[in-house]
Amino acid sequence: MRGQGQTTVEYAVVIAVAVAAVLVMQIYMKRGFSGKLRAAADAVGEQYAPKDTTGTFIVRSSSDVTTTSTMFKDEPVGGGTTADVMKTSTVASESSTRTGNESVGPFSTDLWN
Repeated sequence: MRGQGQTTVEYAVVIAVAVAAVLVMQIYMKRGFSGKLRAAADAVGEQYAPKDTTGTFIVRSSSDVTTTSTMFKDEPVGGGTTADVMKTSTVASESSTRTGNESVGPFSTDLWN
């Protein structure tokens, strides 16, 4: 026949084992949750750091202008008169290229307070 003290000790050991199991599992649950949270953040894209940002830019541009002038003799200009007339046409296109880098270093601490 068991005594009252032995039953109490058995219950205490069972409770201690259950608490220890919960504490050990807590570490693995935290790691699993952190892993899923990081995977979700990585799926969104690269993290933005407002205190340390760099970028590269490329701008392309060039221009080309062609003007053509033609002289026409004795063209009618209205009122039954004629005159020598010069007709001019201009064709323009433009593009350019500019490359570079830009960096934004750490801002002053009073900006973030």
